[in-house]
Amino acid sequence: MTPPPEVADPAPRPALALEQPISRGDRVRDVIQAAILDARLPQGTPLVERELSAMLGVSKTPIREALKQLQSSGLVVSTAYQGMRVRVLDAAIVREVTDARLAVEPQALRLAIAARGATTFDEARELLARTEALVSADDTAELSVSNRAFHRCLYAACGNDLLTDFLDKLQALSSFIATAGWHLQATYDEELAEHTRLLAAFERADVDTATTLLRSHISTAAEGTLRALESGSGS
Repeated sequence: MTPPPEVADPAPRPALALEQPISRGDRVRDVIQAAILDARLPQGTPLVERELSAMLGVSKTPIREALKQLQSSGLVVSTAYQGMRVRVLDAAIVREVTDARLAVEPQALRLAIAARGATTFDEARELLARTEALVSADDTAELSVSNRAFHRCLYAACGNDLLTDFLDKLQALSSFIATAGWHLQATYDEELAEHTRLLAAFERADVDTATTLLRSHISTAAEGTLRALESGSGS
């Protein structure tokens, strides 16, 4: 009898795990989001409910809920032919997110400085210290989350819920762009230095310097990512 043909081993699954079996979609979302940001789930990866359910040890219901939230945030896209997939970063989405941030975030920062005046901002300092530790550890996924928390700490101090909600909706995509950009060209040391100068201007209530630094910070990071994408560095 002819032996059956050998079957090639399937591609290894990314290492995804929950600290404990749970069924809450927000916790599942956080695990999948972290895997997207640190490229354990690379750009373009199909997101199959059955496979994710097996990886995480939960039912399909929280997986489905998590994928809907990630689609709403922009990290996941869906097509009629390919189903759910991790977004593939392109120049268009980098420009759209950058334009949106430049239009709103400096104004939120301006209002935040006016509301607080010249004073020490302990929460922002703690986030900056955490970011510095993550830079040393080269933990890009957590570093991106910490960077976004730092930006949110500053702009949320504006007290305008509409501005804050708008910028919050950009947070996941901003993290995705940042981590993807760092995989093309690591610039987090420079960005940490820019955050340090930004906070110093914020704390001394130097509105013009702070908003100028913020605009430059957002633009410079986007330009670096765009250059890398357009030169084919990410292919």
